[in-house]
Amino acid sequence: MKIEIYTKDNCIWCDRAKNLLHSVDLTYTEIDLSNDNERQKFYEKIGEDVSTVPQIYIEEKRIGGFPDLVSWFEENGY
Repeated sequence: MKIEIYTKDNCIWCDRAKNLLHSVDLTYTEIDLSNDNERQKFYEKIGEDVSTVPQIYIEEKRIGGFPDLVSWFEENGY
């Protein structure tokens, strides 16, 4: 399963999302938006109206932030 998580430094919700994914042995690619180049790519992908992190994509579908990830887990039997 392809999972991407867009994060920033010192973000407790990013850490919680990563810990939740680790807790069920799901691997992911982390993209750090503290990097200007990565942040620009992010805005091109998602639009500048989204300003919160984490932003999580599973199989190229935007799940949303940490609460949305928790809901996704519940809906998918994790």
